[in-house]
Amino acid sequence: MKGAIYVIGDSHIGLADGQDAAINDWLDRLAALEPKALYLNGDLFHYLIALPKFKTKSVANVMEKFRQVVADGTPIHYVEGNRDFFLAGSFVEGAVTDIAVEYALPAGPKRYLIVHGDTINDRDWQYRFWRRASKNAVTKLGASLIPKRIASRFVDGVESHLSRSNFKHKARVPVELMEAYGRRRAREGFTDVVLGHFHAKLVMPAGESMTVTVLPPWYETGEAMRIDPVTGAFDWIVV
Repeated sequence: MKGAIYVIGDSHIGLADGQDAAINDWLDRLAALEPKALYLNGDLFHYLIALPKFKTKSVANVMEKFRQVVADGTPIHYVEGNRDFFLAGSFVEGAVTDIAVEYALPAGPKRYLIVHGDTINDRDWQYRFWRRASKNAVTKLGASLIPKRIASRFVDGVESHLSRSNFKHKARVPVELMEAYGRRRAREGFTDVVLGHFHAKLVMPAGESMTVTVLPPWYETGEAMRIDPVTGAFDWIVV
């Protein structure tokens, strides 16, 4: 289908040399379909600290591919996930069309909301505090100033904390929170909420006028959500 909108989440690309190959090959196949746009719904890499000292060859290769795709006419919209740090003003910003914590996406009679989903539990104060503490200007300055060897330990600490997070994706999928979130955003005029983060493909109603969809993790399934910009309908596709 030419002119469709594609959404993927949680590709969790590794940082080591050569681990960019799968996503870059996929982007070449996607470009052949002449998409209208691509949305990356968070956690593009296993973790991405967008400071020069953390930029590996794999990260550089993916960013170069993004620049090519955008230059050829396909916008790439990057939703910040819980494993994405300091994207604003970074080399990532120069490789994609734009970066945001969420996107409103009109498609025919539908109005989609693309958001990663790690903050839908507004009562998880521990996680929210840690997220705020790890994603601020002071932390960014500290990470940019410390020596690379110590910075690598910092990265290991980030990964360790993410693995222990109360919101770890392998925990029970919180469908009641998803439903409540969907109902809340429906009051803003959205008809569909599209989440990543939870690594569990799911489509569920949240009231009469809202559907909540959880994307499958791209790194496991290779599946993308495909949205028809005219009808607003969506399906799943392995490109």
